[in-house]
This record gives sequence, C-alpha cells and structure tokens, in this order.
Amino acid sequence: MDKTTLREIKRIKSDIDFSIPVKSYDSIIGKLKPITYYDIGNDEIIENLMIWRNQNITAYMSHEKATFEGTRRWLCKFVLDNDSKILFLLYSDGNKPIGHMGLANGLDLGAIIEMDNIVRGVALGHKGLITIGLYDLVSWVFSSFACNTVYLRVFSNNSRALKLYHRLKFVEKKKQALHESSENDVTKYSIVEEGEASGIYFSYMELQKNDHYENYKNIKGNR
Repeated sequence: MDKTTLREIKRIKSDIDFSIPVKSYDSIIGKLKPITYYDIGNDEIIENLMIWRNQNITAYMSHEKATFEGTRRWLCKFVLDNDSKILFLLYSDGNKPIGHMGLANGLDLGAIIEMDNIVRGVALGHKGLITIGLYDLVSWVFSSFACNTVYLRVFSNNSRALKLYHRLKFVEKKKQALHESSENDVTKYSIVEEGEASGIYFSYMELQKNDHYENYKNIKGNR
C-alpha cells in the first residue's frame, strides 16, 4: 500500500470532524461520516450496527447472529485495525444515522476498490438517500484514490440491491459460484473459484469512472 494512502486512511479513522456531504444538486440531504477509533465506546453506534446486521443477515456470507460485544470486537479488529477497510455511517439531514456503507480491498494506489457493507437500517430521511449517498461515496473514491473502477459483490437473489446497483450503472462482469454449508445450524456461503454458478451466486459488478459521472443527472434528479 502506498505510504501516502495509508497515512490518509489512518487520518480519516482518527478524525472526528471528517465527513462527506451528501447532496441533491446544491442541497445537502445528509452526510457520510467514517466510524473512528473514538466510536469504539459509543454503545449507540455498536447497537445500531448489530441490529442492522441482524435485520439484513441474509445479505452476508455468514448468517450467524451478531451480538453486542461481538459487533464491538468486529468493528475494532476487522474495520478500524484493517488498513483495507473504512466504514461510513450515513446520516439524514436531521443528523439521524440511517445505515452504512464502506470501502474494502484495493485502497492501495492504482487498484480497483470494493464498495462494501451497504445497508439501509431505517427508512428515514430524503427519498433516495441511500442511492445518492452511495453515488457521492463513489465520487469521493474516484477523486481521492488513483483508480478508475470500483466493484461490489451481491447475492443474485437480492433484487432490491441489484435494482439500486443497476441504477448506479454497475455492470455484472462475472458470476461467482457459491458453496452453501451449515455449521451449528448457521448457514454459511463461500466462493468456489472453479465452480459453475447455478442457483444463488455472487454477482460481481463493476462501475467505470466515466460511466459514473455520466450518470449524474439520473441520480441527482432535475432541479
């Protein structure tokens, strides 16, 4: 990972004042605020993350139910201490947290970056806030990192998410076969590299920088 990029990621995870405005044209309708090291002790944030994950459990590779302290440990170890991940809380214009979305894998210079952990927790705020929020996060990625492509992975039966990603001009590039298993009555999926995708699979989708910016009016709407 490029040293400058690494320093910037660490700075963002320690900056309580950093945020990305979410705009519908010139009107601010929300903000994206990274979860920082200072938030580890914020029980409200931990509880929201736990509840939202359990509400959307079928969108994850493991359907194991999250616990409060388990969520705190996950946030510390797998997000904050992980140089390849940043997780943003999405706030409404009333400063209410309504979901989250993040970045993973590829934050090194020149790599494509994964849009990760995109969840709407509560139905509050401006109509289309998740869509516009994700659009503005992608715009920030393209302006902040040396990449021309972002990607994401989504279960093929998640029709709501697929509708959102198609609207944002993500294009499926390949189907990743999944192996389903059960351990202690918990359903888990894993990618089978050599398998043929059938039934439920992972849709690997990419978005190009030019396609993203050409989609501006469709996402932001008309004045």
